[in-house]
Amino acid sequence: MTTLDTRPAYGATRRRPIGTTLKAYGFLTPALFFVVVLFLIPLGFNILISFFDWSIIGRREFIGLENYIDVATSERFLNAAGNTVAFTAIGVPVGVVLSLVVALGFNALTISRGSGFIRALYFAPVVASLTAVAFVWLWIFNPAYGLANSVLEGLGIPGQKWLTSESQVIPSLAVMYVWARLGFNVIILVAGLHAIDKSYYEAARLDGAGPFRMFWSITLPLLNRQLVLVISVEVMNALKLFELPFVATKGGPTGSSRSIVMEIYELAFKMDRWGEAAVYVLFFFAFLIVVTALIRKLFTRDISE
Repeated sequence: MTTLDTRPAYGATRRRPIGTTLKAYGFLTPALFFVVVLFLIPLGFNILISFFDWSIIGRREFIGLENYIDVATSERFLNAAGNTVAFTAIGVPVGVVLSLVVALGFNALTISRGSGFIRALYFAPVVASLTAVAFVWLWIFNPAYGLANSVLEGLGIPGQKWLTSESQVIPSLAVMYVWARLGFNVIILVAGLHAIDKSYYEAARLDGAGPFRMFWSITLPLLNRQLVLVISVEVMNALKLFELPFVATKGGPTGSSRSIVMEIYELAFKMDRWGEAAVYVLFFFAFLIVVTALIRKLFTRDISE
């Protein structure tokens, strides 16, 4: 007895029922609404006012590309961009590597009693706002009576200026940022480590592989998705630096910790120069897209199991 093959031919598409399609769009409508209202419309308005000498009190003068030229050649913009990139270049690699080390330690921890409390201690700074973190580290980095200099002097090392030094302020802010973000990254990486099948390590041991070889050939490749996620999130968060320098240094000393987002805030809300602030936003948005795409391109690996 023969049966008819009702499967669609190769390359043919199976048409979905109209009710299923409408239901799918119905579920997507709330999210699409918020994307349009909170992202696309503000982005379009931002592009519009970037071509104007725009003031919130009523000044509306079309000036074409003048804002773009002024911002691109502005020392304030170049200084803020350099500070932001320097902070990201220091804070993100240190934070990711340290998070991976801590995650590997938690994954190897065989003592169940007390391990949950230790993990909670690592995650506690994530719950606090960056404003609160800044106030805590203001005391730690105080040159006169701060904990950091007290520890250094106890070890026979001269105290440092930390947040009051032009050369030390960006690394000091990076330390604050890494401390605040460490717990979040560790949670993601520990989850990824727990998802790796232990049979890979057992097979590698039978083949005589050592700990470093297993880490390089098994752990890192199978942890790639989590690492790319952590790197992407940390780069975006670091580039959006605002609270830490705003509270701890006010952009000082002499503008050496002023970030792009701080410039946008001051141009728009303090100087009422919304056209220039819009150009900052567009440059910053384009840079974020390029950096995120490069991260995914350079670090993402397709591991077939």
